[in-house]
This record gives sequence, structure tokens and C-alpha cells, in this order.
Amino acid sequence: MELKKVWMSPETEKKSHYGYRTVGGILGIVFLMTALLFAGSFLSLSLGLPQQSFSMILVLLATAFGIVLATRLGRRGMQDAMIFFLTENDCLWVMDARGLSYHGRGFWGFALGAMETQTFLRTQGRQPFLPNGAEEILRVLNIKENSSHYAVRCQLRHPGKRMIRHTYFLVKGIPDEEMLLQEFERRKTWENTLELTENRNPLCILLSGLAFAACVTMCVLSHPAVNQMSGDIYFPCMGASVATFCLLLYFIIRQRRGE
Repeated sequence: MELKKVWMSPETEKKSHYGYRTVGGILGIVFLMTALLFAGSFLSLSLGLPQQSFSMILVLLATAFGIVLATRLGRRGMQDAMIFFLTENDCLWVMDARGLSYHGRGFWGFALGAMETQTFLRTQGRQPFLPNGAEEILRVLNIKENSSHYAVRCQLRHPGKRMIRHTYFLVKGIPDEEMLLQEFERRKTWENTLELTENRNPLCILLSGLAFAACVTMCVLSHPAVNQMSGDIYFPCMGASVATFCLLLYFIIRQRRGE
């Protein structure tokens, strides 16, 4: 099929370093977190700080630092690996190159897959072509703009001819981004308005947030150090807190994805 337009990240268009950046980024994050923990532990011992409380704060800071870096790395990798194709017959296709290869679980398998993805992206940068694994976007059900990306809910035709619904993320910053958004808008039909249902995510976020707060409060009050409620409910409340937090996180993610 002849290609009319291809959207890819500027780096993929020039020469992709997806594999090097992804593998090196993960190793770098692990190294930085380890160095932070060792440096913090050495500092606390040198200054004679309380080990138990300082260690907890140090672990929380290192975890937050790692999550922020991993999120930025993942966002950059998503931008580089996502390619959109517009063919001469006005069909819009999408390819997420991150799912091209699988070499088993574990870091070594992940690293091999990342390097194969880099090879594919470099080929696309030199001479774009419509790959066999691309999915055709038949309809766009919803477009939700976030601070760093657009969440695009689509109805797709899978390579196996199956019709599925999937949410793709268009990270802001690719060339001719507005043109691609126009192609998405063109594929939103009047039928979409009939399928629109009331967005219950905010209500579910509120209810699950209140449930989480109640479980945490009961967990604190039933702790032996506080002893304001029966200690028998401490562990059940702790489990309920984890469950309600996961539920809260689930609805927040759905809201951000526009689902």
C-alpha cells in the first residue's frame, strides 16, 4: 500500500536510539537509586541520625525519584516507538513497535527486544513502510488531552481481522501533530455521540477515595500504638486499604485515558 503521510518522532525519523536509551536508562535509574540509598545511609551513620526513621524516609525518597525518572523514560520510549501511517486510500494505521519482539521475561530478554525494536525504527526512519503488524484505525471514539499526551480511544482492525477497542497515547511533540489530530477528528462519526455514556469515573474516584480514607483511618486507630479501636481489625483494615487504593488508582487511570 502506498503511503501518503507518516508520523513519527524526530529522533526515529533521523536515527533511533530507542534500545540504547531504554536499556541504559533502566540501568542508570537502578544505579542512581542504589547510590542514593548508600549515600544516605553513610550520611545518617556519620551524623548519628535515628536509623529506623531516616531509613524509611530515604527509601521513600529513592522510590519517588525512581518513579519520576521511569515515567519520563517510558513517555519518551512511547513517543519514539509509536508510528502512524496514512495510506493513499485514506486509511489510517498505527504501529506500536514496542510489541514487535519477545525474548522471554527478565532483563536480558527485555534488552534484546529493545535492540530489535531500535533496528526496526531505524529502518522506518530510512524508508518508511506499512508493516504487517500495523492496526487499522476504523473509528475514533474519544480524544482526551492531558498535559503531556493525548489519549485516543479507537476501534481497530487487528492484523488477525479481529475488531477491538484500544487506547493509544500520542505524546506531544511529533512533527505535524495537528495534522494527525485532524485525521483523528475526521474518524469521529455521529454514531459516537449515540454511544456516549455518562462519565461515572469522577463519582467512582470520589467513592473509592472516601472508602480508602475510611480504611486508613480505621487502620491507624486500631494500631497497637494508638489503641483507639480493637486490634483485631488492624490487619483486615490494612488489606482493605490496599484494595481500595488499587480501586482508586484504577478509576484515576480510566479518567486520564478517557475511557
